[in-house]
Amino acid sequence: MTRRGLALLVGLALVLALGATASARPRVPVHLGASVVTVDRMTLSSGADAARTVVPVAATTAAATATVTVDTSRRAQVWRGVGAALTDAAVVQLGGNDAATRLLFDRTRTDGARLDWVRLPLSSTDFSTRLWTWGWDGRRVTPPAEARRAVDYLLTRALPLNPDLEVVVAPWSAPASMKDSRSLRGGSLLVGAEASYASMLVAQAAWLRERGVPVSALSIVNEPGHASDYTTMRMSDEQLARVAAAVAPRLRALGVDLWAVDHNWSDRARVDAVLAQAPGAHAAAAFHCYGGTPDQMAGLPVPSILTECTGTTDSRWGTFRWDSAHLVVRSVRAGSGGLMFWNAALSTTPGVGLDAGSQWGCKTCRGVLAVAPDRTVTTGPEHAVLAQLARAARPGAVSVASSTTSWSVWSSAFVRPDGTVGVYGYNDTGQTQLVRVVVGGTTSRTYAVEAGAVFTWEGTVA
Repeated sequence: MTRRGLALLVGLALVLALGATASARPRVPVHLGASVVTVDRMTLSSGADAARTVVPVAATTAAATATVTVDTSRRAQVWRGVGAALTDAAVVQLGGNDAATRLLFDRTRTDGARLDWVRLPLSSTDFSTRLWTWGWDGRRVTPPAEARRAVDYLLTRALPLNPDLEVVVAPWSAPASMKDSRSLRGGSLLVGAEASYASMLVAQAAWLRERGVPVSALSIVNEPGHASDYTTMRMSDEQLARVAAAVAPRLRALGVDLWAVDHNWSDRARVDAVLAQAPGAHAAAAFHCYGGTPDQMAGLPVPSILTECTGTTDSRWGTFRWDSAHLVVRSVRAGSGGLMFWNAALSTTPGVGLDAGSQWGCKTCRGVLAVAPDRTVTTGPEHAVLAQLARAARPGAVSVASSTTSWSVWSSAFVRPDGTVGVYGYNDTGQTQLVRVVVGGTTSRTYAVEAGAVFTWEGTVA
């Protein structure tokens, strides 16, 4: 885990350069121009006030200072949704905490994140208080208590609030017996262990699906180029390809997609290599935000998805600026079909839930939610970003082109499954902007968007 850089790259293009249409399967059909629902409304999250998350914005009769134009004829990738990781630390903070759970998964809450995805570790991480993996005897898997607690939370707490929730699973390490370090901490997968490891992954996915966990995708290992003093494991491109070829048909039979590499933007060359060495095995490529730039996702033969990024000590305003530029506007332009943050929830008490034996695990990572010792919950800026994006781009939406008359107002636009349009935007100025949206020649009302605020506009296709 590396702390996310905060430097905003200069010269952000405001007109989306659209790539090839992604092949991710929409869960519902998209009908461009259907005009099923008549809406013209905007919500925003303030960059200055942590308490203001997803509040409605009143229209104004004043003249617009920025116009966002949406071109629904220029289609790109299908959107899969937003999510966060259910680490051991997150399970502890969310378990029995209905307020926190509803802020993440309740689709009826006006201020909720409305998550579509959960990223579920299949081993301990740096946010585990002890080292663990699933047991494996060569034929059957045995999940430890930590895995069972996460499954129980999903089945009894999260899924009742969102029955359409999807899960992507990923181990941070194989069992120690399969590694050259003979430890979960660091090291590499042993040459010759690929077949056994592949069978274990398929057995884990099958065990979870048999018990009602909606596993839709699997990554072979989290960050295969990184080994540290917490649960981690390196794998070579050749090993990733061999395991992919072994697991892909068996996962497909279970209804589970395989996602490639699951490491940083800067690992694009590894993604290309693994896709080439295991042709047809992968349904998507997974990326993290800790190295490189979003543009490195562009031009892939499979859809791309951002599966991990975290805030640390940056401000709410700085988070909105960085996330909007890198994780939304530039990533969507480069072909991203989803955004997942790291820990879904963490304690406000420093060190709680972390691997005490690790020097290099992320000590400053921030959860989507912060939970105090008295169980009260505070939403972090990442929660606001996910909440706004979830409203603009529902699963099955299609990314379309957008441009703006102001260099300081950034946007990404989507046509949702019901035919309506959603726009995610950010006001990168120190003053209020009066924003209107034009779709198919039809102009929306004008709305006042505060300085540093993230906003979502929703309306019909003309």
